[in-house]
Parts: sequence; C-alpha cells; structure tokens
Amino acid sequence: MLGRRDPQQSLFSAANLPNRVPADSFYGRMAAVSGVLFKDDDLKEMYNPGNGRPSLPPSLMSGVLLLQFHDDVSDEEAVQRLMFDLRWLY
Repeated sequence: MLGRRDPQQSLFSAANLPNRVPADSFYGRMAAVSGVLFKDDDLKEMYNPGNGRPSLPPSLMSGVLLLQFHDDVSDEEAVQRLMFDLRWLY
C-alpha cells in the first residue's frame, strides 16, 4: 500500500524551528522545493493498493536518497542522520 505524508505539520517539526537551517544552504533549498520535486502520486503505480501495510511515503524516501547521495553516506548512516541531524529533518 502506498504511504503518504501527512500534510498536517507538528508544532515540534524541524520546519517550525526558525533560522536553524540557513535558507541558502543545500538543505534549506531542498526543503523549499521538496514538495515540488517529490510527490507521492508520482510513484503510486509501483504499489499494490490492496496488498500489505502502508509503506513509507515515496516522497520521503526520494528525498532521503538525494541527501544520502549529496552527503556520500551509507544506508545506516542515512538512518542515523534522519533521526538526529536537524538539517536532514528539515
């Protein structure tokens, strides 16, 4: 099943922390255009709607893949950065 991002932001999400990630950095620019670049519906043909549990949103996974390539890190390091690095959360 296709997982989707929740459009409702949390008060504590990284996007609501002002001036933590510079807007002119790679991470700030990517956050600004990620909604345009990565859409869940673009990859919906790859998922069977009646089989299994919801996946992680493809828009999230596409963004993580791009960050992983930019920072040249392994899968395990990407998971760690996604949990603890504010730039990746942004």
